[in-house]
Amino acid sequence: MLSGPSVSPGEIMYTKNLRMALMAGAMAVVAGSAFGQGVTSRVFAYDGGAGSNGIVTWQVNGDGVGAQVFSGYIAGTTYGQNGVVGASSTYGQFLAQTLVNVATYVYVSGNFGGIYNVQGIGSASDITQTNDVEVRTNRALSFVATGFYGIGLNLGTISYSMSMFQDYPSNGVQIGPTITATDAGFNGSTLYVNPALNLPADGRATLRLTRTLSLTQAALGGKTYTAGGFLAIGVN
Repeated sequence: MLSGPSVSPGEIMYTKNLRMALMAGAMAVVAGSAFGQGVTSRVFAYDGGAGSNGIVTWQVNGDGVGAQVFSGYIAGTTYGQNGVVGASSTYGQFLAQTLVNVATYVYVSGNFGGIYNVQGIGSASDITQTNDVEVRTNRALSFVATGFYGIGLNLGTISYSMSMFQDYPSNGVQIGPTITATDAGFNGSTLYVNPALNLPADGRATLRLTRTLSLTQAALGGKTYTAGGFLAIGVN
């Protein structure tokens, strides 16, 4: 884990890389028919695991000039390109005062990366795929989608959604709305969490990003397409 500058960051970004390897469908001769052939439609296989995408961690401990920032990622076996980018004279009273200084603690761990391996031909959509990231905090946080772009409308689209739930793993209690948009339209989507109001006693939450990929016939085999963006995390 790397030591960053001793300052409280206003924004930390998680890179979400989407890699799609597209392969042409094979033509097969059907036994017993002189002209028969089999042609498959699009078939999707999704990998959002840490082994391929790496694990990103970010921790803020302390406040002001005394803050310590730790960040880094463990590279995946193939890609691993997700990372952290950036307080009266006749009566006597004796004061018994106790000061309690609570330092900032923010910890985020997981990844938002995803890899699609696609076979076949035609226009089709995959089911919705999900990445959950662990959040632990004693400070209010904001999460803002920024810098998202698509693979090109003629090739296909990616529909995203962002939501937050109590605890990690989620206990099913949602915090705030689910925000959904497609490609660059996802930019500006914002969620907030306030530990005093929203979180259980363990101070944990689940930040959930989903993506749904739709491809057209123009997405050619033998090519890799990339779509990305950032989730900016503000310490409030």
